[in-house]
Amino acid sequence: MILPNIRRFLLFSFVALFCAPLYPQIENIPADHIVYPFLKKMQVQGILPKYDDIIIPISRKEIKQYLLEIDSKKNKLSAADQQFFERIKVKIFLNDENSIDAFDNFPSEFLNNVITDKEKHLYRYKDSLLFFYTDPLFESKIIYSDWIKSGASLINYGVKFGGSYNDWLGFFAEGSNGMVWGNRETAKIDKRVKQSFTFNDTKLNFFDNTSGYIKLHHDIIDFQLGRERILWGRGYLNQMILSNNPQLFDFVKFNLSYKTLRYDFLHAWLVQPKTIFFIDSLSGEGRNKSSKYLAISRLAYSPSSDLSIGVSQTIIYANRPFEAAYLNPFLFWESAQRSLNDLDNSFLSIDGRYKITNGLEVNSAIMIDDLHFSEMFKNWATIHNRIAWQTGLMVTSPLSFDDMTFKFEYLQIRPYIFIHPGLGESLTYTNNSYMLGYDLSPNSTRLSAGLEYRLSSRININLRYDHSVHGNNIYDANGNLVRNVGGNIYENNDINDSNVAYLLDGERETNDFFLFNLRYEFLYGFYLQAEYQFRSSSYLGKSSNENIFWGSILIDF
Repeated sequence: MILPNIRRFLLFSFVALFCAPLYPQIENIPADHIVYPFLKKMQVQGILPKYDDIIIPISRKEIKQYLLEIDSKKNKLSAADQQFFERIKVKIFLNDENSIDAFDNFPSEFLNNVITDKEKHLYRYKDSLLFFYTDPLFESKIIYSDWIKSGASLINYGVKFGGSYNDWLGFFAEGSNGMVWGNRETAKIDKRVKQSFTFNDTKLNFFDNTSGYIKLHHDIIDFQLGRERILWGRGYLNQMILSNNPQLFDFVKFNLSYKTLRYDFLHAWLVQPKTIFFIDSLSGEGRNKSSKYLAISRLAYSPSSDLSIGVSQTIIYANRPFEAAYLNPFLFWESAQRSLNDLDNSFLSIDGRYKITNGLEVNSAIMIDDLHFSEMFKNWATIHNRIAWQTGLMVTSPLSFDDMTFKFEYLQIRPYIFIHPGLGESLTYTNNSYMLGYDLSPNSTRLSAGLEYRLSSRININLRYDHSVHGNNIYDANGNLVRNVGGNIYENNDINDSNVAYLLDGERETNDFFLFNLRYEFLYGFYLQAEYQFRSSSYLGKSSNENIFWGSILIDF
């Protein structure tokens, strides 16, 4: 009778010891974190079969569970991946026994604490219920464009903090300010500057950003209110539904998962460009921002670890208070919007991925804005068949060289999709004039290829090539529209336009884009980054080329 009790005690002790680092951590790991490409690679290799990157970010707790699964199979990883995996475990706080705070033994040890090559924070606290950390943000960046023939320098600094309480509450906040020197047009090559109200509207050489949220978790349900980057789409190189193209927006979202089923819901508050109107000579002008909203829901079914399919519904609506119907996650919104007098822009999406074998996966997705079955087999080029679709494949080891990943993708955006009648961009698929998903206009195609190679646990190289073709609407010398071919998101068809819209019809524009990016973490949380971009454009018989160089030092613990 004593032996079983000893076994139980040893088993309990082992589990407690192994799970000790797993204190409550419900907060998300940001969508641009280096852990996500690694998890995707592990999934395609067959090491992490249940991971899916259709919607990110996900919580630190979930990522820890994935890392523990990888840890049990790490002998299957290449030497460079094994070393990188050990560094990732530290960054996700899986191995944190030696973590230090920058202000430990301040001031004598402050500099040594900052530059030591181990996990560190400005401050961190944890007990059995509460986990909290705060970290600095700093980036110094230099950009040069040979087209503009001038350079710019950026400095961005700030702070972030986050944490969790009792395995059910997570929170996060980040704020930063930036300064710009040099050519303003060159500075806008950085998207943060290009989308900054402070920099562009007030004409000051500053830019700022903020994000934050509160998150609740219970059993199979997550609920979140806040603002952060969300990537939503099946593509390896281009996200269909939500990408990193638009500025951040505010949202409420929740998801629930049970066995082979998962449901995700999001309702967001978008931005339309402000309108300025004259009041009188004494009051001057007034400003107004009209309301605009986005709602998305997705139901996914994964009958096996190799196969996953999902169906999403999306609604854009504007210029009125938010609708209760679109806050209802368990409703067919296309039918609901018709009962609301058919004022809104609705989409249906279908996506799927299939891992053919370890090292090879294919995926595909289609987004339907409008589809007339009665005309589908008569003339596919009718303006009523408004769809976008993409397909791609990913190849990694054991079918490719160790530490190397290939990605290929083709996408087609038919004429008039994402366009909708309405004032300005009230019902277009945009947030403050930036496309929510693809960074391409309707009536376009793109062929993309990417290569990622891990030179070591600290050095990573990324290559990307895009060949994009766009059919633009035809205008006269004064800029007046002559023929609409569905190539401008702000110009819907009218009764004078043809009922037929052929793909890439109109004035054809061709763009080629090449990117080389190198990222080197020379100390924990200290990164050197270098990037070269080549852009080539041909339109109306004129060609132009641009070479862009930028380098930065980034501090992000």
